[in-house]
Amino acid sequence: MFGANPVFTTTIICFYIVGFLCAAFAILRARTPQGASAWVIGLITLPFITVPLFLFFGRSKFYGYTNRRKQLDKKVGHKLVSMQDELIQSDLITSGLHPLMQSLSKLCAPGFTSNNKIDLLIDGEKTYSSMLTDLEKAQKFIIFQFYVFRADSAGRRFAEVLMRKSREGVTVYFLYDEIGTEIPDDLLKEMHQSGMNVCHFNSFSGRGRFQINFRNHRKVIIVDGEVAFIGGLNIGNDYLGLWPELGPWRDTHLRMEGPSVITGQISFAKDWYWCKEEELKTEWKIKQSDGDANILVLPSGPADDKQACLLAHIAMVNAAKERLWIANPYLVPPESLLDAILLAALRGVDVRFIVPAYSDAKIVMMASKVYISRLLKHGVKVFRYQAGFLHQKVMLVDDLFAVVGSANLDFRSMFINFEITVVAQDAKLVKEVEAMLQKDFVGSEEIQLEEYENVGLWKKITSRGANLLAPML
Repeated sequence: MFGANPVFTTTIICFYIVGFLCAAFAILRARTPQGASAWVIGLITLPFITVPLFLFFGRSKFYGYTNRRKQLDKKVGHKLVSMQDELIQSDLITSGLHPLMQSLSKLCAPGFTSNNKIDLLIDGEKTYSSMLTDLEKAQKFIIFQFYVFRADSAGRRFAEVLMRKSREGVTVYFLYDEIGTEIPDDLLKEMHQSGMNVCHFNSFSGRGRFQINFRNHRKVIIVDGEVAFIGGLNIGNDYLGLWPELGPWRDTHLRMEGPSVITGQISFAKDWYWCKEEELKTEWKIKQSDGDANILVLPSGPADDKQACLLAHIAMVNAAKERLWIANPYLVPPESLLDAILLAALRGVDVRFIVPAYSDAKIVMMASKVYISRLLKHGVKVFRYQAGFLHQKVMLVDDLFAVVGSANLDFRSMFINFEITVVAQDAKLVKEVEAMLQKDFVGSEEIQLEEYENVGLWKKITSRGANLLAPML
């Protein structure tokens, strides 16, 4: 059959040759042995399907990305050095650190800062209202960075405020991810005409033209260097319960004042320089607040010298002595993180998870069943949130630390996305997060181990099959 059609035969041979070459590359560059194994099997057995996928999703780095990003980060790194020196001189670097704080501080300079004020924001109505109130007060500059910005009524409301403030003379920086966001040409034109500085995270440009693996998943607003918003919410009607497909989105955000705002601003400055190769025209004055929260703002991404996101999560899990409550929409963690969670349960920590009852990522939800089964077998309590789509990324460690950010418990967030996480030592916030999660538990259904032990053969095969893809998700 092959001899009768030489073009077909040649195409088949070429696919297999390319498949073997890509498999070799996967072995050399994959983030984990599991990821390498998954790619190698797929590339050798089904190259017609997996070779195109590998070329788009499989490379663990942009070609030349790491060195390029580090070089550009160093060009704006003097801001970090000067801010760190000023924070130390102002006695705003937290002293007498808890062991967990010591570990996390080494992952991200300048570490924990003191004299911060922090407020918990739950779901879209409260969060958007707080954001818009502070945006209206802007006098000097606005930093606005989101993975998803929808051009629906919610998005248009934010756009109108940003364009108006820009026309009033406020410097507005608008950074979005071009994979998560598609802004209509008419709105984009209006933004530029208003004087806004608009840029996208360039996954499709330059040397990374055919690489869409890396995404800027951060959600950050900074107003005049005085107020920062960081957390899990994007901008869109889905957060207002106006997307009937999944129902209301349950999410959590933080509003901060104090020295921690500057650390978030430094993170954005590096992202902006990566996109535009120009420095922010903003103020860098450190401003104290009347709060007493110790806060670490931890940006993470694929150009980190250390695997900051993964190491931070492992450190927080290992630090738990009494309680570890976690809410997260995508539960496909790397083995090292999963092992740390299982060990926490074995040493008597009250470990609980809240996950969605239904998801916008079906294959991830299928893969998560394998992990949920393992958690249940080790005595971890797992709850399915029923009132909508749970999108929050929250962790509560004992009575000491509350964690809110953009990172999911999956390989993508741990290794290849640009994420930002806030770790806070603040008694008031811890109590508020505890009450919030208690309410979420009430609105959830506890999963029983019997559900996974009595599952049919086909469902076992599909969940196990999806689990094989976890390192690539």
